[in-house]
Amino acid sequence: MAMVKSTLETTRKTVATEFVKADYDRAYFHDDPMIDSLFTSLTALSANVWTIQQRLRITEILMEKHGSVTREMIEKYIPTDEEAKKFKDERDAFVAEVYDPFKESGDIAYASSFHPPSLNK
Repeated sequence: MAMVKSTLETTRKTVATEFVKADYDRAYFHDDPMIDSLFTSLTALSANVWTIQQRLRITEILMEKHGSVTREMIEKYIPTDEEAKKFKDERDAFVAEVYDPFKESGDIAYASSFHPPSLNK
């Protein structure tokens, strides 16, 4: 691991690992490549939604503290330990909401148990 100098003005150390190129763009996980594509798209969309939600929360915190906010204030914001825990809990709940349905699998075809009244009376 190499120490990386942060561009943020902070006394906290940051740690990053060296980039390792892999063949992820050629790998597949399911027999149907469309499933992989959908999951990749869902993951990208979820990451963007979460980023927007986190930035909104930071903006709200800064508005409450200062009455106004700049992009620089958002970029440089470092949450308190309490805020960081709350962000983590909110993120975990978001991930569970989006991805937990993949843990379940149905055992009947959609609408196969629905028997509408006959239209031929």
